[in-house]
Amino acid sequence: MLFSVEPKTSMKDVFGRKAEFLEFLEKLENGRRLFVITGPRRIGKTTFLYATLNELYRMRKVPYIIVDARKAASMNMYNPAKVIARDLELLSGGRFSKMTSRIESISVRGYGIKLRSKPSELTEALEEINERYELAVIAFDEAQYLRFSRSDFTLLLSWVYDALQNVAVVLTGSQVGLLEKFLRFGDYGAPLYGRYHVRIKLPRFNPSESLEFLERGFEEYGMDVPSKELLSAVKTLDGVPGWLTHYGAYRVDGSSHWDAIEAVLEEAKGYIEAEFKELDELSPRYRAIMEIVATITRSQPTARRKDILNALSLREGRRIDNKDMRRYLRNLVDYGFLEHTGYGEYYIPDPVVKRVFQR
Repeated sequence: MLFSVEPKTSMKDVFGRKAEFLEFLEKLENGRRLFVITGPRRIGKTTFLYATLNELYRMRKVPYIIVDARKAASMNMYNPAKVIARDLELLSGGRFSKMTSRIESISVRGYGIKLRSKPSELTEALEEINERYELAVIAFDEAQYLRFSRSDFTLLLSWVYDALQNVAVVLTGSQVGLLEKFLRFGDYGAPLYGRYHVRIKLPRFNPSESLEFLERGFEEYGMDVPSKELLSAVKTLDGVPGWLTHYGAYRVDGSSHWDAIEAVLEEAKGYIEAEFKELDELSPRYRAIMEIVATITRSQPTARRKDILNALSLREGRRIDNKDMRRYLRNLVDYGFLEHTGYGEYYIPDPVVKRVFQR
């Protein structure tokens, strides 16, 4: 069902991602073993990952493990590998036969993989998987959170690439700039430099796709929703599948159009505020810049860096250093809250995020 709020487990329940799914299968068949899947927050990367790997197992019996890097890092920020290795121990007892496990403390889920022994190190578990299976997939969802590890986690990834020929690695990330800085594919001195990898980008739906998504979702429940309301939802929530899905779910559960819109916006506010917390702790200027960009782009498509700098200086009553401003803007882009178009011009790509920061 398109309006299911859980990660989908079959590609038949995933709208508009068939081309990306077929690309993944084709590249995997061609022997590619390192994949990077990116896209904005709430675009459906986790859903795509779960559905794709589940479909791969159903069709070709390729087993997989999915590691929630956010959860692993939250449990042990400086040594996530230890958390992952500990959780993989449960595979040896067959307690993770399906990815639908809902054990809250566990950061690893898989399908089709069982270990003979309880590994004390993550490398032991990965070596055993490589020995036991002709092909297995290890996925790290929101992989940029592994950057906090005391030891360079990309060393492990490069070792898997070089030494474990039967293991394919998939990395996803919504904070694309941070993911790129973590992986450092273009850095000559970095562990992953020169490793061939396949990039799959999940774009937002265009307005027609968003409208079709909502229409098909409501058809599944036998609901006839006025086109005027559908168009209003598309305009407000843009082409972000996560927001559109929750709008549909609220309507199916009995909410009116505007109540559903407000519920999604309120829910989104909590989600975005939680993600923004890391930047709030670094400096209050990040929030101020987002509010300034949201205000400027009410009447024009983008905000110039010069105008943002002047507005922030006026707000604080003192001149802000140009170098500092560039750093703030670069970090906001890395975290996925801003995008830039042309030289020195910025905008908030997600209209829901923009609403959160409008004063």
